[in-house]
Amino acid sequence: MYEAILFDLDGTLLGLDNDQFVTYYFKALAPKLAPHYPQTDFMTLIGTATEAMIRSDGTHGLLRDVFQETYDHSSPVKFADLEPVFLAFYENEFNQVAAVSRPLPLAPKVLEAAAAITPRIALATIPIFPRIAIEARLRWGHLEHFPFSLITSFENMHYSKPNPHYFLEIAQKLGVNPEKCLMAGNDHRDDLAAASVGMETFLVSDDPLNSEQGVHPPTYSGTLEELHHFLLQLA
Repeated sequence: MYEAILFDLDGTLLGLDNDQFVTYYFKALAPKLAPHYPQTDFMTLIGTATEAMIRSDGTHGLLRDVFQETYDHSSPVKFADLEPVFLAFYENEFNQVAAVSRPLPLAPKVLEAAAAITPRIALATIPIFPRIAIEARLRWGHLEHFPFSLITSFENMHYSKPNPHYFLEIAQKLGVNPEKCLMAGNDHRDDLAAASVGMETFLVSDDPLNSEQGVHPPTYSGTLEELHHFLLQLA
């Protein structure tokens, strides 16, 4: 029996086209940041700082600290001065990006089935966004009321997927042995990396990502509906 179950969000519990998401994200963000960067490509600044979070080895603090340090290194405007702008964006304009997402009717049922197995349910979404942005995406999927034990974000994590330490950090925060955890997600590279620390994995096959970059085979695989049936059998 699992002591904790981890779920990816985008492409697993929330229907989302990643390429369209990036396009719509920067289209919505541009009017907020462009006035502060008349001669600087802020998209490159954000991209570089995001890559730094993904590569983080944990020695520079939380991912928010990594983002800020990297961003400030090249930006004429400090992140601390712009953070209120970002937060206002996530409260408002970011919701325009919901147009490229779709709620999955089975997702709440999958979470309920998991909660019948263990109360330790983590939203193991890639933690390169602030909590407010992740909560917005949960609302897009009609999942905002589920009582997750942990939601990974750049405010509370030192590592990102596919770093194995990301999954170890989640297990530590939940107080469980990684070998007693199940990670469910659609990304062959990012989500199945949980296997490297002893977690079992379930590859959700409805909208797979990075199929050519996966290193670890899944313990189980199937559609979201099949994941639902799998969890019901364990309850």
